[in-house]
Amino acid sequence: MPMQQIKRKRKRGYAAPIGGLFIVLAVVGVVAVIFLCINLTERVLDNSNEKNRLEALVHPVVMFDPVPFENPADIPPKQQLLYSMWVNLGGERRSSYTFNENGELVVPRTDLDVAAAKLFGPDVVLEHQTFSDVGDMPTTYYFDADKDVYTFPVTAQMFVYSPRVEAIDPAGNNLYNVTVGYLSPNNAWTTDFSGNRAAPEPEKSMIYVVSKSGGDYHIAALRDPPGSFVSEAPPSALGGWPSAVQ
Repeated sequence: MPMQQIKRKRKRGYAAPIGGLFIVLAVVGVVAVIFLCINLTERVLDNSNEKNRLEALVHPVVMFDPVPFENPADIPPKQQLLYSMWVNLGGERRSSYTFNENGELVVPRTDLDVAAAKLFGPDVVLEHQTFSDVGDMPTTYYFDADKDVYTFPVTAQMFVYSPRVEAIDPAGNNLYNVTVGYLSPNNAWTTDFSGNRAAPEPEKSMIYVVSKSGGDYHIAALRDPPGSFVSEAPPSALGGWPSAVQ
């Protein structure tokens, strides 16, 4: 057999397994890309962790149903104090607080400063003073400037809203429009005649504009949903802002 024919046969013999190898690699690559796309899609769709983080962030504000604002620095000083206080009372710090000789809970002033920065960022500077929350039997939080602490009697839980994040929409420049449903404690769950439980419907919704810096979120603004009726002093679950804050 001529030498040229022998060389052609050898080349064809090498080409077959090499071609098969490329086909296998191509199939593996396509499968890998498909799985990568599926994983990325699942991460985008499964944003429950982000919703939980945002619900925890806005909870101390939602519970008192404030009127909209475009800058946290414009929130009345006593409201800033109230939200900052409840960051601590509803968080991990609560178990570390002690009671004084009068049976009042003692909260360091510095904890409110840290909480305000956590809620609104570094631009909000608290004006420390005695203030009260709202409701039929408001609690007064007394500021002791000498001891640098707040003291107040522990009373029954107030009637307050709780948040449910409905949607998170990017707004550019590390800002997000977060649609938050306000859930009343009176309808946390509904039950029909068959005993089936259903998730509650929010009494209202608001848009919380939050900024993201690194891994932290801060509240940048609070707005009415598009197309909603805007009033200067809408009623709240606690009797209405801002006159109810003393």
